[in-house]
Amino acid sequence: MTMLNHFLRSLIDWVFRRQSVGASLIKVGVPLYALVLASLTIGVRIPTKDGPFVFSWDTSGGAAALSWGVFIVATVIVLTGLLLVVRDVRRENRKKVIVIEARGLRDWQGEPLEKTIPISVPGRRDPFVVDVRQGLVDGQIVSAERSLQKLNGVPDDIARRTVGTNRADVSFALGGLAPVPLLFLLGVIVDDEHRTLFMDWDRKAHTWRPLDEDDDGRRFDVIGLGAVAGGTTRAALCISASYDVLDSDVRLVEPTAPIIRMDLQDRSTASHWSDAKQQQLAQQFLDTVMALSRQGVTDIALFLAAPASLSLRFGTVYDKRNLPGVTVNQFEQADARKFPWAVRMPVAGLATPELVQR
Repeated sequence: MTMLNHFLRSLIDWVFRRQSVGASLIKVGVPLYALVLASLTIGVRIPTKDGPFVFSWDTSGGAAALSWGVFIVATVIVLTGLLLVVRDVRRENRKKVIVIEARGLRDWQGEPLEKTIPISVPGRRDPFVVDVRQGLVDGQIVSAERSLQKLNGVPDDIARRTVGTNRADVSFALGGLAPVPLLFLLGVIVDDEHRTLFMDWDRKAHTWRPLDEDDDGRRFDVIGLGAVAGGTTRAALCISASYDVLDSDVRLVEPTAPIIRMDLQDRSTASHWSDAKQQQLAQQFLDTVMALSRQGVTDIALFLAAPASLSLRFGTVYDKRNLPGVTVNQFEQADARKFPWAVRMPVAGLATPELVQR
């Protein structure tokens, strides 16, 4: 019964999807039946106690042959459309969308991410919740081992969910509300080798949203690359994509490393709702890291103030083998150290993530 329900739901979704050729044929064929009905001779005889009641409707005139021709054409079109829809639904059922939602906020009562994935994304939804709330209280680590252990198990879980599935049939949907280092780490784990849909939580509408707004053209202003002296192996990369990352706060934990800034023009907490824009911002991030690598930097301290979807995206584009080691810092306004903990990412030869506590 579950498989039947899924098939029927997929069929309904497919029929209302504009890109469906089969659905378009059905929409063309069905109105042709109305033309046929309009030219039929219909007779109904109903016996009653007062004698038979006869209803007769004849509008065919001399067009009976034409009516049958239209009926045959309509039937061929509709049957062809149905066959194409069934074929496409079966093909879609082979596809899988692994929906990974990171939960790092206490008392989370929001709608599950899987329920809000647009129907335009083909494939069966395979929800996967990474709940790190046991290791965190309002974003503050109380059990680092639990938080990282949850994320350390993600690769094995992904492998289990994709076993026996054609690589081309697998895609991901990512979203979450958790500390930036954990979101970045989740992005590193998922990587960018599969098609990925990024979603974010709209705090005003209280729902998950795709990144469906237009690109406003605003990009990062990159400052400080030219000031990295030769022989420098460690640098602090400060990215202000929503809130400001202050040099004075960074100096509390990185007193000597050169600071490179990436400041988003006209930034705000709502300047990230364009997928096209985020792709360009991710490319700027990647280009800046590669520039640091060419200058001899082998270790990057990353201070990232960004929405969840952008933090996830930056993690997916970070090359695990060819880029410098990176440690992502967590900002805590109430803490005198400002960045009391960080996560060293499993890149540049590091097998597993490591917690850095200060």
